[in-house]
Amino acid sequence: MIRVKVFPPYGCDRSALDERSWMEVEEGSTVGDVLKIIRLSPLKAKLLLMSVNGERASPSQKLKDGDVIGFIAPVSGG
Repeated sequence: MIRVKVFPPYGCDRSALDERSWMEVEEGSTVGDVLKIIRLSPLKAKLLLMSVNGERASPSQKLKDGDVIGFIAPVSGG
């Protein structure tokens, strides 16, 4: 098992995350596996930019222990 930190977008299932946003996944897991765990719909996933450790990521990217996964809306106001 490895631990990854996830900052899921609004409306996702956070039940697999601990109080500091860490979750355990199997070694060899991908970003796509995490998307399934947090129940992020494929349509919503296509509308968001995903990052691992601050670098743009795809659902097929393999995860390592300690990785941080984030999501950014490509258009946001301020």
